[in-house]
Amino acid sequence: MSGKVHVGDTHTDFQLLVQKTGVDGTNSAFDLNGSTSAIQMIFTDPSDNETTVTATILNSPGTDGLIRYVNSTPSPAINTSGLWKYRAKLTLSAGGVFQSNDATFEVLG
Repeated sequence: MSGKVHVGDTHTDFQLLVQKTGVDGTNSAFDLNGSTSAIQMIFTDPSDNETTVTATILNSPGTDGLIRYVNSTPSPAINTSGLWKYRAKLTLSAGGVFQSNDATFEVLG
């Protein structure tokens, strides 16, 4: 994510690249095309409170693994300065749930 996030901001565009790791240890984009029944992002504020939101595929059909959430409402309420985290959560059509590693961003007062 580029740019700065401030307390009270809305319409911030959060994007994540979801990757899978092969048995040889290399990463590649996770193909979201038809493989997921739910795409979410989980935001964690500096006090470790979590808010789960519905995310979307950035570039249809999703073969590039990019998802996004635009904070167009105050949920999650960006109301605390400090270091925030967010991660992807995918519910797979074939069964199972996958969560990515956390990405971080700083919220300025």
